[in-house]
Formats: sequence, structure tokens, C-alpha cells
Amino acid sequence: MINHMARCRDLFLASIVVCSAQQPLATKALPFTVKDSIEMTTFSDPDTRLSNAEGQRAPDGKHFFIITTRGILRTNQLGSILWYISAGDVKSYLHTRSALAPKPHLLVKILGTPKAQQTDSYGSLITQARWSTDSKTIFFLAEQPDGHRHLFRTGLSDKRPTDLTPGKMDVSGFSEAGGTIAYIVAEHPLPPKVIGGRIDDASTDLTGLSLFQILFPKTFPDESSLWPALDLWVHFRGVNRKVNAGGKWYFPASAKGLRVAVSPNGRALIAARPVPEVPVEWHRYKTANDTYNFSTTSTGTDPSGRQFTWPWQYIYVDLSSMKVVPLVNAPSGFIFGYRDSLEAVWSRDSAAVLFTNTYLPLQSTSGTANVRNEVACAAAVYTVASRSPSCAVYTEYPKGIDGVAFGRSTDEVLLHWKGESSATTEAYRKVQQEWNLGSEVVSQEEPQSELKLFIRQDINESPKLWVSDPRTVEEKELWDPNPQLSSFDLGRASIYSWKDNSGGEWRGGLVFPPNFVRGHRYPLVIQTHGFPNEHEFLVDGSFTTGFAARPLAAGGAMVLQMGSRSGRNSGSAKDEARIQILGFKSAIDQLDRDGLIDSSRVGLIGFSRTAWYAEEALVLEPHLFHAASIIDGVDQSYMNYMLFSPENPWGAVDEEAVNGGKPFGSGLQSWTKNAAGFNLDKVQAPVRIEALGDTAILEEWEIYSALRQQGKPVDLVNLPNAQHILQQPQDRYASQQGNVDWFRFWLQGYKDPDPSKKEQYVRWDKLRPK
Repeated sequence: MINHMARCRDLFLASIVVCSAQQPLATKALPFTVKDSIEMTTFSDPDTRLSNAEGQRAPDGKHFFIITTRGILRTNQLGSILWYISAGDVKSYLHTRSALAPKPHLLVKILGTPKAQQTDSYGSLITQARWSTDSKTIFFLAEQPDGHRHLFRTGLSDKRPTDLTPGKMDVSGFSEAGGTIAYIVAEHPLPPKVIGGRIDDASTDLTGLSLFQILFPKTFPDESSLWPALDLWVHFRGVNRKVNAGGKWYFPASAKGLRVAVSPNGRALIAARPVPEVPVEWHRYKTANDTYNFSTTSTGTDPSGRQFTWPWQYIYVDLSSMKVVPLVNAPSGFIFGYRDSLEAVWSRDSAAVLFTNTYLPLQSTSGTANVRNEVACAAAVYTVASRSPSCAVYTEYPKGIDGVAFGRSTDEVLLHWKGESSATTEAYRKVQQEWNLGSEVVSQEEPQSELKLFIRQDINESPKLWVSDPRTVEEKELWDPNPQLSSFDLGRASIYSWKDNSGGEWRGGLVFPPNFVRGHRYPLVIQTHGFPNEHEFLVDGSFTTGFAARPLAAGGAMVLQMGSRSGRNSGSAKDEARIQILGFKSAIDQLDRDGLIDSSRVGLIGFSRTAWYAEEALVLEPHLFHAASIIDGVDQSYMNYMLFSPENPWGAVDEEAVNGGKPFGSGLQSWTKNAAGFNLDKVQAPVRIEALGDTAILEEWEIYSALRQQGKPVDLVNLPNAQHILQQPQDRYASQQGNVDWFRFWLQGYKDPDPSKKEQYVRWDKLRPK
């Protein structure tokens, strides 16, 4: 044992230390599989994926609640549970030597097959839970069997929760204060009986319609929007009423990410709407991304907010009169590259609102030009009595606001800034109409909680619930929702750093196979799409679509979950994919020099936008990769442009920036040189393509058709009912296990003996070069 530990100390490889100690032989550890990943319990609130996530304590301090979710592969369901736990019991446990931790009490349990769209992996059927201001109630959204979400209320002693949803609405968000509830409700229109406008009995006019709406009217019945329209409703003084804010909301131009803010007295709210028009003078506003601006080329001309690029603005709603006015006669900076968060926070007395990421009028009230306002305001304060905003601080891009709060009064604000590698909190004070950076941080309105429930995890440590007391610096583990993981051999992951030949610095998570043997060279699979939280338990990767880090490692591969290069915002749109390829190439070179991998057996997974990076890499560096998987992605190529750009101006601007203009006339020459779709003859690696839904087949058809017609090994798989970020357990299994099987087949020559997979391997054998 002493000699073994000495060997572990001596092993130093490229900023990582790997100890390959074996488990005692009394019991044989199990290999970790995709099924095991799916059926792990994850924390939904506090969110496993967020750094420093904390449990929500009731305003009176007496209870916490927790939400967990796990998949059930056999039934294709998720099971989400809302638990509560007594703060008094937790405190007693923390301050005694008792080893018996208090157990959370089950309050609400929901089983179902998830259908509602989720914006991140490990989604839950119970979302947006929060305490009422009187601490007697927990409000939450619960997904129904039809995929709609309803707003529920439950007390700690209730036998069942109460559905508060008016009618059969689909609630996508809500806020509650002062007895008022504001609902954001998704509209689900019925598909039209006739697509387009009828010309006569034999023909219809399809001009101006999107291809999605023409070919898939049941899925996309609304003419040009790929997202449902949103309505704003309020339950005010016992009556449900619809707020007429000048039309419907559409994601994301109407800032669906902005939570509607109801005033503490329940008499007003802050929401968002698409701006009615874009004045010519707004062209003077400076944007953070030169690709986009306030010209019609960038914004489009549809003021409904259906398009991503149409600007939106904050609005103030007086609920007594139902009058709606702009909070400021200017747009938000949201869609033009600024990183400041989307927040609106009321003062306790309902006298003022602190809100973020907005432009201010270009002219002062006296009519003179205000050049300073050409840049977006990172945080502004709106005073209800004077109906006027003032900017506390202008944006400091690429740094961004990541949380705001009032201080001791409405003339003091706390702003939390977050950069690529640092975070700071600053206090600003208003003195004689001018905001100044304070020399010290003011205290927030809420005193620091005596107890804190939080998630503790690390790259090799599964998430557990812990409790701490900031005043005494005591802390204890409270609950492990996954005790079964102790029976698995999970291998080990480490932070891995390297440089490319341009000097760019990269970091990622490197997962080693269980029973790692020094000196043995393993196949490598590179997973893309970032490594945002180095202290998150690395199980699958950045998403649950396709990525399967630990199961791949259990099969005998090294897996690199790639982060982003430092300074990644520099360079033109044309350079975006090529910078990533530098990262791929330099990572392979260094891992090869470190003696960890066999560089003749390297695989690559691209998902969503990183499918473009993967496809470019297969074209520009074909010798590097020996198998690849491309999942539900864009590729900035010609067929995608022609199919979807007519009704998607944002996508068109992006593809034109990448490929050097429009693909017409002389501009086509630039496309044939730059767009991957024109250069797929260079691809050598077998490629697995996953289409998530029937509509996605169109997006993937160019690369599939081109490779197949050239006789190159390509496999096209469709998950017909899947959403972009996979949630249903059986969809996850098909995608993640499919990738495990694919890479083991091409990089290791391995075939799973499971008889249900026989046809899969017959199909793949036929793809081998003759």
C-alpha cells in the first residue's frame, strides 16, 4: 500500500494527478452505465447545475424546501418531489454531535413523461417554486400530462396542492406579491385547416410563411413563430384579468427570461413587451456585437416580437387602472450582445424599481442629445412618483451584471458583476441626482440567514445536501440522495489545461477509465459545448443530449469535456469554428504527448451550435478524427440558409457573417470556399447524425445526403418526439447509449452482446470501407 501511494504521488501529467488505486476485492464495483445516469436523483431546487446553489428558506425562517428529480427508464417517466425540512431540526443536528440527520418530509410527488420544453438538462416536473411572503404557502408550477404547466399552491399540512390556474392555461411563469398573482400564459393555437391564404378551390398563397409552418402545421400552426405566443394575466383583487400591453409576447424577443415583478403592495408590476416601432435615431445606439444593430437588416420588420431580433422594452402596469406605459422610452440591450442579466427588483415600499440591461433615451427632457446614452445602461432605477429612470452605471462589457438589490434605501444599490474569471460586488449611492461608486459595500435589505442549506459537489463528488451556520462556521452533510453510487466504479475526472499554437489557453474536464493503467494509451472522445462549472459532478457533460462522459469512460475511453478558450470573444464570426478546431487539435497533441491517448482513435461529438464546429473539424482536419457524432445542430451551410432564412432574419445574418455575405452572384464563391456543406468530400470519419424530431431531419439532410451519395460511412437516426435538450428517459437513453455504442464500435471494435442491438451492428458493419 505504501509503495502504491508513492507511485500515485509521483504521477504528474499536464496539470493533473491521477491515482489508479483499486477498490478492495471483497466486492466487485459495478460499471457505471447510461441507465444509472438517467436514474440518479438530481437536485432541481437548489439547482445541481448552479454554482453555490442554496435552498430556499421561508421568510419566517422556520422551514426550507427542496425539489429533487430522477428518471425511470422502464416507464419513460420523471419523478419529481417537493420536500420540506424544519430549520429547527436542522439547527439542532448541526450544533450537536448527533450522527442522525433529520430527514426531509415529502410534500408533493409528481410522476409523468415530460413534454414541456426545458432550457437545461436534468429538468423537473416541478419548477419555479417559491415561498409566499407570509411563509404559509409554497407556490410552484407542475407539468400536466398534456405538457402544460399549471400554477399550484400548497401548505405544509395540506393533503393535496390546490390548482390556481385559470381555465386550462399553460403557465410559463408567474410572480406573487401583496395578494396579486401575475401569470405568463402560453398560447397553443389550433393548426389551420388550410395552410396559407386561399386563392381558389385549387390553390393557396404560401408567400411569407416559414417552411416549418408549411410542412408541419400541427407542430407550428402560427405563421412564422417557432415558439408559442405569450399572454400576461393577473389575479388582482379576486378577479382574473388579461393585461393588454399592445399585443402578444413571443420568446425570446419579449424577454421570457425576465420574471414579471409584482410590487410588494400588489398594485403594479414590471413586465416586458416588443417595442411598437424602431425609430431611425435608434441606429445610434452602440451594440456589444457588431453583427447586430437596430437597422432593419438586423431587426427585421415584424413588430409582433416573433423574431429573435426584434427589440423589446420594460413596461410598467398600474393594476388599478390597467394602464400600460414603457418604463423607459428605449429598448433593452438584451439581444444586442450585452451580458447584463434581465432583472427587475422592487424596493420594499413599492416606491422604486431597480432594473438591468436597458438603453436610455438619446435625448434629454430638454431635447438636447445625450451621447452617453448611446451605450446600454447596466442598472437603472425607476422612481414611481416622478415616473423617471436614472442610470446607476453604464455597461462594462464584456463584464456583466449578475444580480442586483437595493441597499438601505432607494438611493443605494448593490450590483454583482461577473467576468470570465472573477466576480465582484459594488455599491452605488445617489447624491444630488448623480450615482457614485461607494467606498464600501452597503448591507442588503435582507439580513444574512442564520442557517444555509446548500449543494456540495465536485468533479468527482456526487451532489449532497449540506447545512452550515455562517456565524459559527460549522457545517455538516445533511442528505445524500444517491447512496447507490458507492457501489459503482466511477473512475476519476480531473481538470485538464492546455494551450493551442496561437497561445490560447483552454481548460476542460478529463474523465479517466476505471482501473486506469499508466502507460496504456486509450481511445479519446471529445465532448463540446463548454465546461461552465468545474465543480459540478461530471457525469454526462454539458448537456444530456448525446454526451455520456462516465459511461463512455466505463467502456475504456478517455473523455474530454471541452471548455472555452480564454478570450473567446475576440475574432470575427468566420473565426469562431476555427478557434474551436485549434482547441481540438492542441488537446489531442498534448494528451498524446502525455502518453494518455492513442491519437489514431479519436472521436468528436457536436451538439446544437457545436455541431458546426464538429463538421468544420471533419472537413479541415480530417486526419484527426476516426468517428464523430453530430446532433440536432446548425452547420452554417447553404441548405440551412435556403430552407430557413426567408422567415428567420437572425439566422440569415449569422450565416452571412460566417460565410462572407449572401450566397448569390459573386458571393456564392465565398460560400463554396467557407461553408462545410460544399466541402464534405474531405470527411473521412464515420459520422452518426441525430435528428431530434421530424423537423430536424431537414436541418441534417444536407450533410447526410452529401456523405451518403459519396459512399462515406454515415448513420442517420431520428428521435421523433424529442426536444432539443433531451428530458424523457428513453430519448436520453437512445441518444446517450447510441453514442456509447457508436464510439466503442469505431474506436474499439466492440459490439455489445445485447441481442436487441444486433440489427444496429449489422447496419454499421455495412458502413465499413470495402
